[in-house]
Amino acid sequence: MPTTQPTLGKYLIGMAVSLLIFLAGGWLILAPFALSYQPYGADWVSQTTNNLATGIPVAVVALVAFGFFFAALLGALRAAGVLAVRKRPEAQGQAAFQPATGLALVPAPAQSDLDRTLSTLAAALAADLSARRQGGNAQVSDQSIEQVATRREA
Repeated sequence: MPTTQPTLGKYLIGMAVSLLIFLAGGWLILAPFALSYQPYGADWVSQTTNNLATGIPVAVVALVAFGFFFAALLGALRAAGVLAVRKRPEAQGQAAFQPATGLALVPAPAQSDLDRTLSTLAAALAADLSARRQGGNAQVSDQSIEQVATRREA
């Protein structure tokens, strides 16, 4: 597979210009206060309103443009093989989202420690819940009534 040499100049220049435009928008926002043509504590004068109404959209558009240039740079680096291509997670099927019906866990060869721990915990919680449902609701409700009565007395 032939690799191509990415031309990074167009992305870097675009990002630099976007940052300069963002700084210009920031200056438009701050200029009325920095140059003191907006009196402190007074209503905004028309120059302040104009600068803010112009500066905020300029800054937002510059940030969006910077994001697009950055995403394009990452895409070009991935296409050139400089960065590793991200693998999208594949759907594991509906079985992973079904509640556990038994206590047996199916071991997966590529399962991480966190996944194994969480699946063990989920199985234990499901077993406990089913045991409480089968063990009798009267015993559980009697215990909860005793706990509430004990708390009220304390």
